[in-house]
Amino acid sequence: MSTVNTEIRVKTGHPVVGIVLGIVGIAVALLTTLLFGVIAGAVAAALGLGAALLGFSARKKGGRGVGAIVAGALALVLAVTMTLASVGMMKNLKATADASGVAPTFARYMDNPYLGLSSVAANAINDSKNPEAVKKIQGELEALRNYVADNQKPAAETAPNAA
Repeated sequence: MSTVNTEIRVKTGHPVVGIVLGIVGIAVALLTTLLFGVIAGAVAAALGLGAALLGFSARKKGGRGVGAIVAGALALVLAVTMTLASVGMMKNLKATADASGVAPTFARYMDNPYLGLSSVAANAINDSKNPEAVKKIQGELEALRNYVADNQKPAAETAPNAA
């Protein structure tokens, strides 16, 4: 009798699909969270979670899937950090616009920082048909840019000469 191992190891799972989902999740997290805020972060997190689950499934059944797990975990981490950074940046922009006092229309456009720049664009599109509103927002943005530039000067430039 021969002692040849006749056991057939069937590799199951979908690690390649998991890697693709992880890469797509990473791309969504990096490229769209600034534009669409929490919505894009949730999509990227869902893609990353799906990739990680496919990786764990493939790992358990066939010994493969580490790439899908890593890509999924990276997509999840990027989704959370990019979403938090995007929301924080939008809140900071709104606070700066409110504190400056020179851009009330711009501050009003940023009523929902959780939806990213798309909510600002959607609010601005409503006023884009009125040429006076467009000139007003351009003036406010220029005044806001000057306000931020003046506040970022080093203390030596802004301090009066005590001669």
